Amino acid sequence: MNSFKKFLENYEFTDRIILEFNSISAGTPVQKPWSAKKSEIMQMWRNFRPDIPILIQPLQEKPKGSNRTNYGEDGIRITGSFNFISSVLSRLKEIISYENPETKLRLVFRGIDRNKSRPDRQSFAFYVNVENRGKGRKNKKIWLTIWN
Repeated sequence: MNSFKKFLENYEFTDRIILEFNSISAGTPVQKPWSAKKSEIMQMWRNFRPDIPILIQPLQEKPKGSNRTNYGEDGIRITGSFNFISSVLSRLKEIISYENPETKLRLVFRGIDRNKSRPDRQSFAFYVNVENRGKGRKNKKIWLTIWN
């Protein structure tokens, strides 16, 4: 119960974060983007329960002809050595469940040009987002058979 009490104490902080993000997405003009202080981030991070499921919203479809990016959409970006990325991904295995008949994972894993990173080692970038599957997918029946 103590951890839930701490969660409720921090609810005001979390509520402020959600309100900030909602005002940005609603188009409300914001003078300066909100930024948390390290102490606030650490407090929030420490109070998260370790069994909270990872909830990723699928990318929104872009209107035809739109040059809107996916920046700010739900997703994960991990950069660094292969060992670091692998160790983080091993902790995020539940994200694999988003590869299913309704949604699919959009994955990128690539090397980084040594001219743009440390020249003494090979660095990598890993990205994951979730997309909704198209309604007319030809092999959806096959996928359902494999999935079940």
